[in-house]
Amino acid sequence: MLQIGAAAVPYRLRRSSRRRTLGLTVTAHEVRIHAPSWTPRAEIESYVAHQHDWLHRAWAQMQSRLPQPAAATLAEVGLLGRVLALDIQPALFDDVRRCGNILRVQASSGTDPHTLVRDWLQARAARLLAWRLKRLARKLGRVPSRFALSNAQTQWGSCTRGGHVRLNWRLVQAPLAIIDYVAAHELAHLVHLDHSPRFWAQVAVLCPDALTRRAELRRMGATLFRI
Repeated sequence: MLQIGAAAVPYRLRRSSRRRTLGLTVTAHEVRIHAPSWTPRAEIESYVAHQHDWLHRAWAQMQSRLPQPAAATLAEVGLLGRVLALDIQPALFDDVRRCGNILRVQASSGTDPHTLVRDWLQARAARLLAWRLKRLARKLGRVPSRFALSNAQTQWGSCTRGGHVRLNWRLVQAPLAIIDYVAAHELAHLVHLDHSPRFWAQVAVLCPDALTRRAELRRMGATLFRI
């Protein structure tokens, strides 16, 4: 598996005596690494590491073209690590309100209640994620040139060369510790736009137990993407 951004992507290494250079192919389901038969493994790994940013973009573009499965009926969603049971009822007017650990959703005729839930979560994500990002940016001593929410299907966040940071709105379902890890990861790219040891050292300054939080995000990732 290759770690591309926040996604763990299968890869296949293909060696050939006819090939003279290293190359990469990205498909909808895997990354194919093409190498001359005599190329040392260390050289291949170094080449792939240097191509990470290109792989990140290519994989995201490939995933965005895939048809999305029909949304399953949800019984619950998360909010900052707490589970909210959905109580969906027909009504004349649309409304979403939290009552303790219950999210009461009133949906008018023709309205998808899950769309109402997504809109409700995104409204909270806009404030909460910006707050956590700003808090860590002060610690770093650098601020993004722009912040926006992302609706990516395979990435938790991104940072461009121009300092534009995006965080996936679904993170609002996770505990603050997980949100802070992703925010720290993207903010560290303001200093090092790669995944070098220096980059991970910067992440550790902002988030000392980053590896633990990263592992936890991987465990809960599928749950967060249900909506």
